[in-house]
Amino acid sequence: MPKVRLERVTKRYGKVTAVDCLDLTVHEGEILTLLGPSGCGKTTTLRCIAGFVVLDEGHIFLGEEEVTHLPPEKRDIGFVFQNYALWPHMTVYQNLSFGLQLRRIPKEEIRERVQEVLSMVRLSGMEDRYPRQLSGGQQQRVALARALALRPRVLLLDEPLSNLDAKLREEMRFEIRELQRQLGITAIYVTHDQAEALVLSDRIAVLNEGRLVQLGTPEEIYQRPANRFVAGFIGLSSFIEARVTEVEAEMAVLETEDGLHFRVPRDALVEGQAVTLAVRPEHVEVLGGPSGDLENAFQAEVVRAAYLGDSVDCRLRLGKWELRTQLLPGKIPAPGEVLWIYLPPEKLILIPG
Repeated sequence: MPKVRLERVTKRYGKVTAVDCLDLTVHEGEILTLLGPSGCGKTTTLRCIAGFVVLDEGHIFLGEEEVTHLPPEKRDIGFVFQNYALWPHMTVYQNLSFGLQLRRIPKEEIRERVQEVLSMVRLSGMEDRYPRQLSGGQQQRVALARALALRPRVLLLDEPLSNLDAKLREEMRFEIRELQRQLGITAIYVTHDQAEALVLSDRIAVLNEGRLVQLGTPEEIYQRPANRFVAGFIGLSSFIEARVTEVEAEMAVLETEDGLHFRVPRDALVEGQAVTLAVRPEHVEVLGGPSGDLENAFQAEVVRAAYLGDSVDCRLRLGKWELRTQLLPGKIPAPGEVLWIYLPPEKLILIPG
């Protein structure tokens, strides 16, 4: 059953269209991530759902109820802000109880709810601390607990981990995901961090310039990007432009303008068609030497290499194209060194046009 439904949601700021005729459905109990670059409309979409922004066109439904014209306090939504928005002069307990008091919840029930959510986010015993006495990760947990204490129909999270350091941000991804599964709450999460989206999401909605570009599971988005924008934004990709020169029963042959030839699965390719190959770093296999019996085996020149601890990030020149791959730690290849590489046909991502 749909928990949140957006129909042709549109929001303009002067001549700029921040959200452009967006249709989107969020299923009950799932966490859907709005992902895209800065300015793509993801935060505006979230604020439209919360009621903080008035639509220019379109409709928003929570379950079967249309909430397009309801104020935020009537929508029964929990919101976790990017900057946490904690009251600095209030203790943790007061921050969590304030919204419940406004809803005229009995004091004993407020106490029970506060203790319950503090236990969920592993902050029991910190009720009397002020935000300034908490770490960034603890403040983030308080902001999450405050939203959960309201027992909302839908939880909205606007880049809640962006202010944390890299290690803590990675830990909190798993904590939020586990808590969402435990509670079975429907959540919409905004981020521009692709790794965050892949870890957290049941489905990902990729936005660009206010429009929905692709909607699917993390695996679908990563392995079968709808276009070059998605392939470039989700994960690392190198691009090679080519044209179909031959179509066989199961395979097709592609040729680049500088004379490189690739064999790829036929799919729906037709002779003369322009295509773009998206090559992921993990799909570039470095060989020990020449291998004449392999299709898509080439000599590539090392442009530069960087030691990353658990791997070596290597940029390779193949004809006029640059590929990126990751090698196991060991001898770091020098610029100008020539390596034999293999591009498995079934792993190459084909993008029409």
